[in-house]
Amino acid sequence: MAGTAIMTLRVDPDLLAALKERAAREGRSVSAEVIRMIERDVEPPRPKRAKRTSTMGMFPDFDAPTLDEFKRLRRRFSALVSPARRGRRFG
Repeated sequence: MAGTAIMTLRVDPDLLAALKERAAREGRSVSAEVIRMIERDVEPPRPKRAKRTSTMGMFPDFDAPTLDEFKRLRRRFSALVSPARRGRRFG
């Protein structure tokens, strides 16, 4: 299989028997069951993406930013308009 590696490990015979029983119960091969267990217990959960909210009116196909995106942009803008710059007048 492309993109996979082979790993050899030593397993207690009783543990292997229990693993074979579990894999059979789940309808998987031992290898597939081990991979499923590793993915569930080792890989960090993938972050869920917030559903995008479309805008209405003049820009119906424009995706509105999420609240977190809006807050991040607002912080960046506020940093540009720092207290040192607030005293200056434009023009």
